[in-house]
Amino acid sequence: MKIKRILMLALIFALIPANHAFAHKVIVFAWVEQGYIHTESSFGSKSKAKDCPIIVVDENGRVIHKGRTDSKGNYSFKIPEKVESDLIVNLDAGIGHKAQWRIPKQELIKEHTTEDLKVAMKEKNALEKGPSAFQIIGGIAIIFLLAFGATVLKKRKKS
Repeated sequence: MKIKRILMLALIFALIPANHAFAHKVIVFAWVEQGYIHTESSFGSKSKAKDCPIIVVDENGRVIHKGRTDSKGNYSFKIPEKVESDLIVNLDAGIGHKAQWRIPKQELIKEHTTEDLKVAMKEKNALEKGPSAFQIIGGIAIIFLLAFGATVLKKRKKS
């Protein structure tokens, strides 16, 4: 009887769409264009990280810039003068949902082409992709293995 309950719960969790499971994966993406650093923040590819603090620090942890995302999850600011190291863009979307993006110093001082932007956008799109079918099936298999392991342990304790 208990194994039926465990299997039923595992089946219910397996049927929950994978989008809900990854709903709180927060992403911050930053790129440099025409003297500005632009950021785009979201929870996966669906909802935008609205009104979230952005703190930019250098490699030593010194705060370089602070700001907040807008209603579309975007934020832009002028590149600070005298950049001496890579910059790290930190996003805090609340309750432990944090993300960061490192901008190399070379990106901050060189002129960018449209090809650079295309490469950066491909990287952003790769980050926003949902889980593959293999990852979903793997997650379901792990749930079933855990349920099976729990039943085996219970039977051993009774013996």
